[in-house]
Amino acid sequence: MTTTTKLDSGQKHLLSLVLKGTNAQGWTPVSATVFPLLSTRMPSALVEIEAIGNSGGRARLTDAGVNVMAAMAWLN
Repeated sequence: MTTTTKLDSGQKHLLSLVLKGTNAQGWTPVSATVFPLLSTRMPSALVEIEAIGNSGGRARLTDAGVNVMAAMAWLN
């Protein structure tokens, strides 16, 4: 059975930030301030997150996250 979760506006904003900051390898640098928000608020099915020391980390959209962003762009 598939469950659905509606993303709130804050989660949608975080997804768009990850997409906008993406480098050639698909990763976005994440500051130490924003990292806890990503790690606690974002579904792991949509965003892959890696910590880098105490200075934050990096994040990238999963295939499902890319699909969600494409659908959001299509709906707007």
